[in-house]
Amino acid sequence: MKDSGRKTSFARKEMGASVIGVLVPGVTGFLTPNEVMEKALNEHQGKVATDDLANNPKVIAGKYLEPVITKLFIDELIRNYSLPLSAFQISVPDRADFYKLNNGFIGSSLDNLLTIDEEFELTDHNNFTYPLNNSGPLEIKNYSGAASDPVSMQYQYQVQAQMLCTGSEWGILARLVKGWEFQYFIYQRNQEMIDEMIDAATDFWDRFDGILEGKDYWYPPATTKEASKIYRGNQSKEVVDMSTNNELSQLIDDYMKANEAAKLAEAEKDEASKAIKSIMKEHELVSYHGYMISHTSTKRKKTKMVEVPGAEPIVSRRFSIKNV
Repeated sequence: MKDSGRKTSFARKEMGASVIGVLVPGVTGFLTPNEVMEKALNEHQGKVATDDLANNPKVIAGKYLEPVITKLFIDELIRNYSLPLSAFQISVPDRADFYKLNNGFIGSSLDNLLTIDEEFELTDHNNFTYPLNNSGPLEIKNYSGAASDPVSMQYQYQVQAQMLCTGSEWGILARLVKGWEFQYFIYQRNQEMIDEMIDAATDFWDRFDGILEGKDYWYPPATTKEASKIYRGNQSKEVVDMSTNNELSQLIDDYMKANEAAKLAEAEKDEASKAIKSIMKEHELVSYHGYMISHTSTKRKKTKMVEVPGAEPIVSRRFSIKNV
């Protein structure tokens, strides 16, 4: 067993299953739709990704663990279902699978393909039982959240995209939670989710083509920071009169009120924390009716770019209140 790696390419207008979910309205994930678009445009233009999620240390570690988590799934089938190794095969496909759109593709680079020689019923972590036959994708995740967390919608759409591209009727997501608890979830092919992905991917490639033609086809920005990135300045210092724009009046009023409220809230917070510190004095940890109040001391060495020999450490205190 080995890590499958990515076999799709934005340069060939192939939308990968791992990111397609965030393009569906209402689904959030590691990237925003505009961040996916930026990656696609950069790859199309041959630019090297310097902040690619695939280079994240946690993602890299997860790739190394894929064969281990796959082995846990194999052991589960053998131990709990008394299946011989000859009853199924798990392979890592050498090529991606694709679903052709009118203006591009949806692609899937499978972690594993599970092939069943003789149908059997499998029950997952949610006590959902499904008869497995033929073949289906086996997606692997290394998860650092809580064992009680549901599988994110982005991952569920990923498995649905894999089913779409492979023509499978079922798919499995197996995850290792915090390094020790193994879980797996079975998903049936969901045509509604598949239709949403087809619409989202078609819209994405329409926007992609439009941006390459110089049109403003970006998605609505997810954050104010993203808005600054999408709408680049024209470097002109000429003042533009937008007094006839009816939307601006209420938006400016909302912004100014929120700005004043934030300033007031910060001032009130400072006054309250000052009074609490005056009550706590030298005490660093205080409990009060379910709250833990912390005003702890921290030390750091005195430096001027380099450590100052013999200097007394600088002591500061950090304040917080937590509902326990």
